[in-house]
Amino acid sequence: MDNKFSGGVFSDTIEGGRAGAEIELAAAGITARTPDGETFFVAYRECQVEMGGFNGKMVFCRDADRTVTIFCDDRKFPKELSMAASGTLDDQLGASVRKRKRNSRRDRTILLAVLAGLLIVIVGGYFGVRAGARAAVKALPVSVDRQIGKTAFESMDLGGPEIQDPVIVGAMQTIVDQLTPHAALEGMEFEVHVVDSPIINAFALPGGTMVVYTGLIKNAENVNQVAAVIGHEMAHATLRHGLERMGQSMGIYAAVALLIGDAGGLMAIGADLFQIASVNSYSREQESAADAEGVRMLHSAGIDPAPMARFFEIMEQQHGDLPGVISWISTHPDHASRIDSVNEMVAALPEREYKPIQVDWDEVQARVQAKE
Repeated sequence: MDNKFSGGVFSDTIEGGRAGAEIELAAAGITARTPDGETFFVAYRECQVEMGGFNGKMVFCRDADRTVTIFCDDRKFPKELSMAASGTLDDQLGASVRKRKRNSRRDRTILLAVLAGLLIVIVGGYFGVRAGARAAVKALPVSVDRQIGKTAFESMDLGGPEIQDPVIVGAMQTIVDQLTPHAALEGMEFEVHVVDSPIINAFALPGGTMVVYTGLIKNAENVNQVAAVIGHEMAHATLRHGLERMGQSMGIYAAVALLIGDAGGLMAIGADLFQIASVNSYSREQESAADAEGVRMLHSAGIDPAPMARFFEIMEQQHGDLPGVISWISTHPDHASRIDSVNEMVAALPEREYKPIQVDWDEVQARVQAKE
């Protein structure tokens, strides 16, 4: 019997919320040891088993209060887990397999319905295709997002040199890593790039490539305000707003390409138009959705979401109409009502203890200031 596997663990006690781990199926339960030597344990008698993840075959083993989740996608793991637990988890494993199969059948049905709808929306004309493209985005694999985002990033003029300082970049990646386990879309691989520029801005491309400008870091009062902006931009990626705007802005060809999953055809249209469509002109509905999803992610990750509204206020007070500077706030209209909306969402959240983000913010800002 194999009793050791490669996998990982989710826990609030781990910096960033997750880590790789060596998993061992012991007599009484599942043990996960991280590369740093930290050990986590879930007893079989209290284990809650689910299957899912990007490939639908990841096995998640949670403790009773769901503070520790050990996961593994080795194809042998379910069988060995069943044997190690002497069959006590078979009902849960069987239920998870049945659920995965139902979801797989459902996804195939949705995809077939989308493809069938292609004929309808083409006959319906341009506006029908645009509406169909929005629905089709949800059926596309995340690999399409990654391909589009990667191609766009490689062709973009970022407006300044990329910074390699591990303290600055590491701080941004720490924020992203803490939020990622709580993202609405599985399989999104977030990677942060920091660009030296006074622009008070950040954005996320489809697939998770993110850019944070030093102007944002310099002007924020604290790390939680930067986390709020990053959470908002991550939400645009996980809600796939870029692909939706792309189809709307590029017309019937892009809409049909989205419907059939033709990422190569989308790239042929041009990355410049993509940048305008997906980064600089989200709809008001999409901005509101990203606000709400950002607040949810922050709260779930144990990060106080209130600074999102506070950062809106600071940008209005300090920069007004922002002459001569492109600002994150300048691309998001109707600030006052959005500030009120975010404050209302935060007030309605269930009570929880927020934890400080584990970065030396004074050091990060000092290093940014030293580059001027």
